[in-house]
Amino acid sequence: MKKQFNEMDKTQNNVNEDYDPYQHRKVENPMSNFEVYISLLKASIGIGCLAMPKAFQAAGWLNGLISTALIGAIVIFALHVLLRGMYELSKRKRVPRLNYPDSMAFALELGPQCLRFLSGTARSTIDFVLAFYHFGVCCAYVVFIADNLKELLDFYGYEIDTRFYIFALSLPLSAIYFVRDLRNLVPFNAFADAMICLSFIIIFAYIFTGLPALAERSAFGDLKSYPLFFGTVLFAIESVGVIISVEAKMKSPRDYLGLYGILNMGLVTSLILYVLIAFFGYWRYGVKVKDSITSNLPMEDFFPRLARLMFAVAIFLSFALQGYITIEVCWRRYSEYINLKPSHPLEYVLRIAIVLGAVLAAVMSSHLALILSLVGSFSLSYLGLIFPGLMDFCLRYGQGFGPYKIYLWQDMALMVFGFIGGAIGTWFSLSDLYANYQLQQ
Repeated sequence: MKKQFNEMDKTQNNVNEDYDPYQHRKVENPMSNFEVYISLLKASIGIGCLAMPKAFQAAGWLNGLISTALIGAIVIFALHVLLRGMYELSKRKRVPRLNYPDSMAFALELGPQCLRFLSGTARSTIDFVLAFYHFGVCCAYVVFIADNLKELLDFYGYEIDTRFYIFALSLPLSAIYFVRDLRNLVPFNAFADAMICLSFIIIFAYIFTGLPALAERSAFGDLKSYPLFFGTVLFAIESVGVIISVEAKMKSPRDYLGLYGILNMGLVTSLILYVLIAFFGYWRYGVKVKDSITSNLPMEDFFPRLARLMFAVAIFLSFALQGYITIEVCWRRYSEYINLKPSHPLEYVLRIAIVLGAVLAAVMSSHLALILSLVGSFSLSYLGLIFPGLMDFCLRYGQGFGPYKIYLWQDMALMVFGFIGGAIGTWFSLSDLYANYQLQQ
C-alpha cells in the first residue's frame, strides 16, 4: 500500500485542492447519523463511567470536577485535530480514506528530517497500541460481567469463585464476537443503551437518597492517587478506535465534526453523565465507594439487583463493538501476507483466540479499577493526545504554524500533556497491579 501511495506522489506533486475524499468514499452498509450517535454513546458509556466515583475519591470532588471538564475538553479537541489531519492527508494523497496507522506514517514523511525515519515503524506502533487498548477494554468487560454475576448469584446462595464465571463467559462472548459488521451491531448497541439508561435511573435513585453534608467529602485528594484518576477518566471518555471506525462507516461523514457535529454531541452527552455519576456517587459513599458504583447498592433490594443484571447484559452486548478494533487490526495486518479474504474461517479462529486471551488476562488480574487506569494511561495518552499532536505538527511543518506559531504551541501542549500524564499514570498503575497480584498469591 505504501508503494502505491509513493507512486501516486511522483505523478501528482501538485495536489488538486478540489479533491474531496468524502465525495469519493464508497461505504458498504453505511450508518445514519442516529446510528453513529447510538454507537458513540455505547462506546463511551460503559464500565469506565461506573468507575468514575472511585476516580473522584482519588482526586477529590472539586479537583475531580475541574479535572474531568479540562481533560474531557482536551481529549475532544485532540480527536478533532486527529480526524481533520486524517482528512487532510486523504486529500493530499487523493484517496477516499486513510486509516490511522497510514495517516501517521504519511504525516511523519512530511515532517522534519529528524522524524522521518519513524514513518517506517509508525504503522506497527499504532496498530499495536490500538489492539492493546481495545483488548484491554475487553479484559475489563470480562472482569465486570463476572463480578456482577458473582454478586448476584452469591446473594441467592450460590457462592462460586470469580474465576469460574470468567471462564464460563468464553462461549457466549465468542458467539457474539462472530458478528462482524458494525452496522449489524447497532441493534445490540441500541438495546444495551436502553438497559444502561434504565440502570442509571435506578443508580441515581439510590445515590440521591441520604446524601450527607458535602463538607464531609474531600475537595482535593492525595496527589499520589491522581494518576489513578487520570487513567480512569481517559478510559471512560475516549474510545479512539471506535470513534474513527464509525466515522469511516458514515453515510454523511461531513456531519461528524464541527461544533454541533455528531462527535461532539455523543462525547459531550457522555461527559455530562460521567460528571453526574462521579460527583454524586462519591458524595453519597465517600471512602466506601467501590471500583464499580453498582457494587455499593444494597443487594437486599430488587432494583439494585436488576440494575446489576441489566448493566452486565449491556456490557456483554458491547463486547463485540470494543473487540471490533482488535480483530480489524490483527486481521487487516496479517491476512494481507497470506492473501486471505474477509470472513475466511481463520478469522473466526482468531476471534475465538482473542476472547480466550481476554478471559485468561482477566483471570490473572481481576482488579477492575487498576485495569481501567493502566489501559487508559498507556494507550489513550498516545492514541488520543501524543499522536494527534505529532500528526498535526508534521502536517503544518512545511506550511507554517499560523500567527505567533499558535498551532506549534497547540501541538506541543497536546504531546507534553499526553506524555507526562501517560508516563506517570502507567507507572503507578503497573506498580499497583503488581502489588495487588502479590497479595493474591
